Amino acid sequence: MSETAWIKRYIMPLVSAEGADGLRDDVAILSTPGTMIVNVDMLIEGIHFLEADPIDTVGQKLVRVNVSDILAKGALPHEALLSIAWPRGWVEADFADLIAGLDRDFKTYGIALIGGDTVGTEGPLSLSLTLTGVCIGAGPVRRGSGRPGQALHVSGAIGWGHVGLEAALAERDPSAAQKYRVPMTGDAKTAHLVAEFATASMDISDGLLIDASNLAATSACGLEIDLDLVPFAVPSDDLEALLDQCTGGDDYQVLMAVPDGTVVPGFTRIGRLTDELGLRLFHKGRDVNPPVTLGFEH
Repeated sequence: MSETAWIKRYIMPLVSAEGADGLRDDVAILSTPGTMIVNVDMLIEGIHFLEADPIDTVGQKLVRVNVSDILAKGALPHEALLSIAWPRGWVEADFADLIAGLDRDFKTYGIALIGGDTVGTEGPLSLSLTLTGVCIGAGPVRRGSGRPGQALHVSGAIGWGHVGLEAALAERDPSAAQKYRVPMTGDAKTAHLVAEFATASMDISDGLLIDASNLAATSACGLEIDLDLVPFAVPSDDLEALLDQCTGGDDYQVLMAVPDGTVVPGFTRIGRLTDELGLRLFHKGRDVNPPVTLGFEH
């Protein structure tokens, strides 16, 4: 079956936005109900997902890594452009499963597909999603507006990306492996909490320590994190195990700075921003040296 036929059979049925004109044109009209933001993320086989991962979960992960960026800005997902570089020789059934995963999460997060592109490739499966979001407040919550003395809060659990990847590689604990393949993200409530409380915010994609350090540095601050306060996926008394969960990446939770003393439903306070630049870690009431590698480096 030709590429055009695959688009008509599998992708065009996903398109409902009026501005997409049923994918009959080369451009789409964006709907703009408020202040709009946009982000784009790619997934490459062998780098961002495993060859053995079920292809429908790859579609879901593509949606979620983008959604987490939008939610962390205090915005709601809106419209998307999808690009697929499909390996020659892969079968139509796999393409159908990929689209099924995408469709599942487009519906979960209320995303309208408005266009994109597909090409054949001799290389690995490569996917890209460009996602717009509608800000709940006057604009997005940036990562650089934190201030010394403000508290750092995280949503959800930290470490499932690392723990789940280890499980997937070892072909054990399917439940943990699924949390790596289909990351748990926030939802509309998360975005509203960010918009209401956060002074600075970002998603945790490359690892808690490196992303928290990036937020602090962009805000011209240092930071302190108490590992005893972090809501780990797998709690442990082993410091090395905790640091692995802090640096493994693929968590897609929200990290935000809020005025000290603020209680944010569903979020956990893990530390604070400081005047003194750099990262300080505490474990069992003592200073511990940060690891040499704080997270995934691109």
